[in-house]
Amino acid sequence: MSLRKNIGVVLRKLNKVTLLESFQAFDVIDCVNPLLHWRDTRKLIFQHGSTYVYSTIYLRKYRRDQPIYYAVHQLIHSYLPRLSRLESALVLGCAGCSIPRFLALSAPKCKITGIEYSEKMIEIAKKYFVNDPAIFRNFQLLHADAFTYVHDVSAKYQLTYVDLFLADKNHPQIFTDGFLRDLDSITAKESVTIINLLNLSKADAARYLLRLTETFPAVYLYNDRFHYYGVLIKTENPATLKRFEARAAKSVRLEERFISPAPRTQ
Repeated sequence: MSLRKNIGVVLRKLNKVTLLESFQAFDVIDCVNPLLHWRDTRKLIFQHGSTYVYSTIYLRKYRRDQPIYYAVHQLIHSYLPRLSRLESALVLGCAGCSIPRFLALSAPKCKITGIEYSEKMIEIAKKYFVNDPAIFRNFQLLHADAFTYVHDVSAKYQLTYVDLFLADKNHPQIFTDGFLRDLDSITAKESVTIINLLNLSKADAARYLLRLTETFPAVYLYNDRFHYYGVLIKTENPATLKRFEARAAKSVRLEERFISPAPRTQ
């Protein structure tokens, strides 16, 4: 066994794992390593049928980036390197609140709205993941249907993250014309929208994103080790797209790029 593997085995054995709470389909556990404090984590583990999934959140305040959504963080940074200037963000589907935590730590003045359909998930998040009022003073976690919310809300968001699933599949409603129109209506003239397309093939993801070129002047498909994300950008400045593409290329692989002949205004 290599030295690296030996070290890994030792560190895993040192982990102190504590079950905090167990629900019907969810477990919340702490995994604390006494030697590597940066590895202090809290995990949300859930099982649906034969599907086993977990989200890991690093709780230390200096750990803004969360490994499970590293690509999302890099895409956000690529669009807005001075993230502290972000003023409004919407997260559709919050689960363990990894993305709201990243935004709250990176942009303390940003007004962040999180939408979550499951009351149980909200209970878990508020109890274990977003329970520090000093950090999350500008974060509002709402129990609501995401599709109803985007249809009815009049606000415009600079950043929107869509993470909507039924079990381990993308929610079928994200593919409807109505949702696409609503997504267009809630995004600001200068904005970025990121959609988690976890379970789609490259071809299906590209076909879906191609439909969005009717309302978004720049649409991208990125691949994070077979985990696909759609990125939709609205801007009136072509230089914004060039800067975004150059920055994103350093960390996430571009699969498809759809650019309108000329940016349109909202």
